[in-house]
Amino acid sequence: MKKIVSIVFIILFFFSSSYASFKVSLKQYLEKNNIEDGSTQIYLLNRCSAVYTYASAILLETDKLNSKNFIEISNNLLFKAMELMIIEEEEKKLEQAQKKAEDIRKKMFDEYIIEGKKNWEKNKSHFKGSFISEDMLICSNLVEGED
Repeated sequence: MKKIVSIVFIILFFFSSSYASFKVSLKQYLEKNNIEDGSTQIYLLNRCSAVYTYASAILLETDKLNSKNFIEISNNLLFKAMELMIIEEEEKKLEQAQKKAEDIRKKMFDEYIIEGKKNWEKNKSHFKGSFISEDMLICSNLVEGED
């Protein structure tokens, strides 16, 4: 029984630290967390990867060139998250870091889809009037800073 409780606690801890704050904008998350902390940076990279994946999916039918550009940006951000996971020793091997980062991005992407649909129902926009547009702005500044 203690083993089951321990496993549940570990799972809850993992999801609470890397995922539970998704209902707030990235701006709010960064205001409450130290950007110098490796786990905050990993979260930022994963979330930006997810929002660029979401933007790519939205544009896929109407603007293939930008959709492709966004998915390339997303993959670059995901790779940086994997590298940082290894540096911060959250994961020891590249394959483990890749799987973990991809799983987190998928969950975050799914959340963006849910929030985007809710926003579409409210104002016929996937981005405007929601935290998704704020997240895109923060992430675009992050990406521009890499050049």
